[in-house]
Amino acid sequence: MGRQQVSRRKFFEAIRNKQKIVQAGGIYADGFDTEDPLFIKYSRKKLGPRVYDTGMISYEVARLIDEANRVGNVTSGLAPYTGTWSEWEALHLLRRTGYGSKKANVDTILAMTPSAAVDHIMNIDMTPPSPPVNWYNNVSADENGVPYGADWTTSFFSTTSVGQTTNSNRNSAMRRWLFGLALNSDITIREKMVWFWFHFIPIDFDDVFQSSNTYINTNSARVFYSYFKLFRDNALGNFKTLIRLVSTEPGMMFYLNNQKNSATAPDENYARELMELFTLGKDPASQYTQSDVIEAAKVLTGWRVQNLNTANIVTNFVPSQHSNANKQFSPFFNNTVINYQSGANGANELDLLIDMIFSKSTVVSQYICRRLYRYFIYYDIDANIETNVIIPLAQTFVNNNWNIVPVLKQLFKSEHFFDMANRGVYIKSPFDLVVGSLRTFNVNTNVSDPSNHEAQYKVWNYYNDTISSPMEQRMGSIPNVSGWNPFYQTPAFHQYWINSNTIQKRFSFLDAIFNGYNLTYNGLTTNIKVNVIAFAQQFGNTVCADPNLLVAACIKYLIPIDLSAGQQSSIKLQTLLSGQTTDSYWTTAWNNYIGAPTNTTYLNTVTTRLKSLLTTIVQLAEYQLM
Repeated sequence: MGRQQVSRRKFFEAIRNKQKIVQAGGIYADGFDTEDPLFIKYSRKKLGPRVYDTGMISYEVARLIDEANRVGNVTSGLAPYTGTWSEWEALHLLRRTGYGSKKANVDTILAMTPSAAVDHIMNIDMTPPSPPVNWYNNVSADENGVPYGADWTTSFFSTTSVGQTTNSNRNSAMRRWLFGLALNSDITIREKMVWFWFHFIPIDFDDVFQSSNTYINTNSARVFYSYFKLFRDNALGNFKTLIRLVSTEPGMMFYLNNQKNSATAPDENYARELMELFTLGKDPASQYTQSDVIEAAKVLTGWRVQNLNTANIVTNFVPSQHSNANKQFSPFFNNTVINYQSGANGANELDLLIDMIFSKSTVVSQYICRRLYRYFIYYDIDANIETNVIIPLAQTFVNNNWNIVPVLKQLFKSEHFFDMANRGVYIKSPFDLVVGSLRTFNVNTNVSDPSNHEAQYKVWNYYNDTISSPMEQRMGSIPNVSGWNPFYQTPAFHQYWINSNTIQKRFSFLDAIFNGYNLTYNGLTTNIKVNVIAFAQQFGNTVCADPNLLVAACIKYLIPIDLSAGQQSSIKLQTLLSGQTTDSYWTTAWNNYIGAPTNTTYLNTVTTRLKSLLTTIVQLAEYQLM
């Protein structure tokens, strides 16, 4: 990533140094100068046995636990989950399948069974969202005359119009619009799946824009829109169908050079990644050869993106550019020969290639299920996980003719998904941290005047470019064709999110949304600040008036595993009680505020203490996990 990596121990030490809780009993005082039990709990430096505790964390006893009793194989499998169904389980499900965990969504699924809750989350609304619009007219007028606030996705440039300025503005509109969709997403898995597919089968905006074609600089934004529309339309669709569609999607044609692939100059780029990254993987069972890549490249010759300077960008098959050789594949593919088909029939060779690859159903299905597992569950796939989760999940994939929904439902409804070994162990991606925090705390990021598109798009840009990008994840950008490193790169996987730079960015973001700031664009100011009173009031007045219940509720909604009674008492003492020893010190303050909410003294008292409570929790190591 171009920056010094920080070990997990250093990561947790950096977080620990920000904590100022004095533990009850005096065992860990003044900054925890003894070994950090969170490191003991979550340290997984090597692929192997998982370290977890089915009980609550206890700082007071962590040192005394025999490590051998806390290390073991995870043997849970895909049997339907029949355990406790509480807010803890509902929150775990929402965090992993979406961004953040709104209380309203928790209340919705708690009224259901766990199985019905998963069905609800998987029931995505196929209504297309409002398209990206011209936000940029005040910066630079649209060269095609598209009005301010109007949809530009069906607008094309004439052959006499270069359109690079407008296209650049539209590219930025795409990134900003995508961030807005994530911020305003519903309870379903759709947005999380869109970004799974983009990470798994990516294109990079800048790379495509720089492709050498007469019109790509003019209309690349519409190419990007089409690419993401493909993922949104097929977020929970058929994987084999998606691969076929991606193979001739204009964005992919330019990104991996199949636009230049011809009979006289075969280009192996897409053929290689189709096998290595998108279907078969590089696991030992994947035995395709370099010769297979060469032959697949010949099959893929002849496809061309056309009509880039019109409203109807298409990819067509051009027989004159297609290889007229028979394509001979290796024993891995049963020595299959894809015979040359002349004229327009040459297009059929692509379908034969896809069929041949997917005939290796065991290899393809297990590879994709591992990628899904590492995106939604955890990176560590040991022998037990392979046997109890990956193999049967892959068989479900094949049995359901490559439809993704049965696979995801089986995974999310399983004992394994809700296993304590899989809770609170996964470092949040920047999207999970930023989008998830803004959504969990109900921070208003929508400008007051919906017609002020420039202001709204610049607010979204602030979070995508100014906040998320320095944490090394940005919508529309990808490090390489393999996607974001933490989802696939051995041996560290999700630890790649953490380095000496990103740690600081993560805490700066959290500090900022609690201290508050204004984003002023196009004459409109949007105040970005967590409303700590509104957050607490979600839990009802009975909970809010009792400091023990309130601390417990906030911990439950903000971190993925519970804290010990001693920790909760220390947090309460330091924050809501301001060092006092009786609970009535907070109860009285809260009741005074409820009785006279406009009283400045009462308002400031509860605001200060609630802010202290919430910022203390989000600076715990656990808040960086899910």
